[in-house]
Amino acid sequence: MHLHHFGLTVSPWRNGAGRKADVVGGPGWLVTFAWVDKDAEFSDFAGQDRTITLIEGEGFTLDFQGQPPLVLDTPLQPRWFDGGWRARCRLHGSPSMVLNAISDRAQWQHSVEIRRPRPDDTGFAVLLEEAGPGYRRLDTVSLPAPAVTVPCVVIRFDRKA
Repeated sequence: MHLHHFGLTVSPWRNGAGRKADVVGGPGWLVTFAWVDKDAEFSDFAGQDRTITLIEGEGFTLDFQGQPPLVLDTPLQPRWFDGGWRARCRLHGSPSMVLNAISDRAQWQHSVEIRRPRPDDTGFAVLLEEAGPGYRRLDTVSLPAPAVTVPCVVIRFDRKA
């Protein structure tokens, strides 16, 4: 599988407060890009783990009820949070784009790393730079993908026993 970033369909968030493009998903898991254009409430993903990675922009702070805030101001630093925590986003300036990995914690465990793919990797890689003919920045490929040797966001989903 190879999905071109420019071909993804953009739609509203669950709560209508922002925009997203679903990349790939299955029962209980999802990878999506999201654009944070203004201060807004994040959608409720109760029962799900979320890992959010700033891709572009100045970032933002997520204020949670009853939890310390989560500051996303460093690109390519995956950050976990509970999808059920009520979250209010405060932009640090310009709009930002993030990559989300979301999984139902009762069924799945996921990991998100910034690195070059290895031959034994499974899951997905979001390219952080062009990777040769036809492979552009922010395209998504299924792993293993021997032709992809550039830095990526490597996302893996493992079913819980």
